[in-house]
Amino acid sequence: MGEADNRGARFAGRTAVITAAGAGIGAAIVREWCREGGRALICDLDATAARRVAESVRAGGGEVTWIAADVNRPDAAEAMVAAAVGAYGGVDTLFNVAGVNLLKSVEEMDDPDWYRIIDTNLTSVYRCSKHVLPELRRNGGGTIVNVASTAGIMAENRCAAYTAGKGGVVLLTRNMAMDYARDNIRVNALCPGSTMTPRIRSYLRDLPGHEKMIDTLNPMGRFAWPEEIARPALFLASDDASFITGASLVVDGGMTAGIRFPIFEEGR
Repeated sequence: MGEADNRGARFAGRTAVITAAGAGIGAAIVREWCREGGRALICDLDATAARRVAESVRAGGGEVTWIAADVNRPDAAEAMVAAAVGAYGGVDTLFNVAGVNLLKSVEEMDDPDWYRIIDTNLTSVYRCSKHVLPELRRNGGGTIVNVASTAGIMAENRCAAYTAGKGGVVLLTRNMAMDYARDNIRVNALCPGSTMTPRIRSYLRDLPGHEKMIDTLNPMGRFAWPEEIARPALFLASDDASFITGASLVVDGGMTAGIRFPIFEEGR
């Protein structure tokens, strides 16, 4: 087999549960996972979006099923795992992708705002992991990939709850990596920078004239495409990362590499 053929079967026979898979990074993970031979349970609050992604992947020969699920509901995680086990007999990988942001400082925020963001970004990771861990152990091991953010390793202004939640995801990832390594379960976090998802598109639509803001945010001077985040996520779930657990892989175009001083560029 050639290199492309080997890559195409990298996840053959493996099942992934993917939250927030109706668009953006989650949908890209579904497509990349199935393109490489895996089976996927697509989970999303938006049933229409989940079904649309499922139909698209099936049209390309991928094996998927879908479920409408609100990760903020305590019973959602159990339902997702049960659906995956019912459809495919087990679970090998969990991608915790669900996340929302709210541009408010601590003083601007009220309790419902705070709990909604923390529940979606952090508590859902706890709940989904809690219910998938017994299945991973039953299968002899597996992987969990938590999509955090660069906001989980450095603060973003007026993103108090988002930053707190994503920072929590990074540390929860390390904690689970320690607790479950002996069960052959690897847990890692992915920290994307600004990615051209529906949320970013809505920001740009609502704030015309800010399309070039990314030029000042990372050295590569552009947004990531969802596929550029999905592929590193799949790496963390793959056997290529067999000795990696508790890590936070930053994929941000150099955003967190350091501070760029424009004055140092003068005279070049």
